[in-house]
Amino acid sequence: MGQDFAIPSGLERVAVSPEAGDLPVPRFVDCFIRDAEDRAEGYGDRAGKGLFVPGDGRYAFQILQWLLRTKAVRPGAAFLEWGSGQGMATILAALLGYDAVGVEIDEALVRESRELAERYDVRARFEHGSYDSSAPGMETVTAKNRAAVYVYPWPGEEPHFLELFAAAADPGAYLLMGLGPEDIHVFRKKGG
Repeated sequence: MGQDFAIPSGLERVAVSPEAGDLPVPRFVDCFIRDAEDRAEGYGDRAGKGLFVPGDGRYAFQILQWLLRTKAVRPGAAFLEWGSGQGMATILAALLGYDAVGVEIDEALVRESRELAERYDVRARFEHGSYDSSAPGMETVTAKNRAAVYVYPWPGEEPHFLELFAAAADPGAYLLMGLGPEDIHVFRKKGG
């Protein structure tokens, strides 16, 4: 997918090494991803008001692993998934040793995320809230104090998430934006 949106001046695009897609994905991680995808197929209109779309878990795992291997982030770094859905990216980050939390506006998906993490005995946290401060009655969870943030936006929402990240992230933090299968754009907040 081509990039057709402007990058805020406080951010820079990070080139992902092609070797990132060759990093190993352990068998148990592949099993978890398949299980999570199978569970997601059963959601139908029950979760996300029928708008739930899972991201590319395998490639997200590889990119998160690449950030650790290149020392872009340290082991145990704070990770946030905006619109975490069933929590796949958050759980994958926790499996890699990130201090991982997902935020989701749909309570049914928050419950599913927690059940999925418990099923695999993964120490990931999930909060009922939003990345959007205009959501009524919701706690807003920002990129502040997070080394890495992951989001899988709807087409056309990319500029909104870039602005949210640029406004709140600490210098040196990374935004991973899923745009399709094996298409994750990585951005870094300048400075730091």
